[in-house]
Amino acid sequence: MSTARTTGRHRLRVNAYDRVSSWLVALLIIVATTVAGLMIVYFTRQLIVEQMARPITPVEAASRPAEAAMGLKHDLEPPGIEEVTDLVEPQLQDTLRSVTNAVSSKTALLASEDIDEAGEVGHGRGEGDIRQAGIGHGDQGPREPQREIRFEPKNVRHYAQYLDYFGIELGVLGADNKIYYAYNLSREKPDVRTGDPADEKRLYMNPTHGNFAALDRRLAKRAGIADKGRIILQFYPPETQAILFDLERKHGGRKPEFIRLTVFRVTPQGERFVFSVEEQKYRGG
Repeated sequence: MSTARTTGRHRLRVNAYDRVSSWLVALLIIVATTVAGLMIVYFTRQLIVEQMARPITPVEAASRPAEAAMGLKHDLEPPGIEEVTDLVEPQLQDTLRSVTNAVSSKTALLASEDIDEAGEVGHGRGEGDIRQAGIGHGDQGPREPQREIRFEPKNVRHYAQYLDYFGIELGVLGADNKIYYAYNLSREKPDVRTGDPADEKRLYMNPTHGNFAALDRRLAKRAGIADKGRIILQFYPPETQAILFDLERKHGGRKPEFIRLTVFRVTPQGERFVFSVEEQKYRGG
């Protein structure tokens, strides 16, 4: 009995100190193993990236064989202000519309362009052309009257003298968005100049049929501007415009918006020319 008790009292046991120590040792082993694994992964990735990396040399687009053969070169720098102007697509609003929005698109190139300068070009009642009035300072409102000029010039020179007397210029609308003007039309070689359609504020008229259209083109050819475009307009200076508008207003005492058509007659008086109203038609009548 006494021997059994003594043996049980001296049996080995694991105390709290031993448990904590074993846990610490196990934790250190786990941490060391994890750090070692992470270092292996890190250095392995570094070696792979170093092997895959290659130096990059910038190459201009023009160095490509196909484009280099054509002499092409791409500018890698952004365009400057001067170049931006050339790159911007032109606006849809064409400045010529300020002049041509009231002009018939069917401008005829008549066979009568070959009228002999010494020949007669006007007979009987005359062949004045109906034209639309201009815009800008020549516009009297949204319902601008139509206007017709009737005149029987003896020949091309006589017609040119009439234009010069009233300071009327011929203007050819060019495809390059410019107006090519001819003036001093009585001269053998008329004077010419160019202008911007956006700057044009005068009354204009557009001969579309009859002798006036043919004579205008004949004079434009003489001035060397007929090949600039197909539409030829007559531009009236403010003084002549005022004469026409005053005669138009006084003839029937009607406001422009109530006038449908005014027919003007040009009468030579020696070296002078005089406008008068020959006929007037009204809206609704």
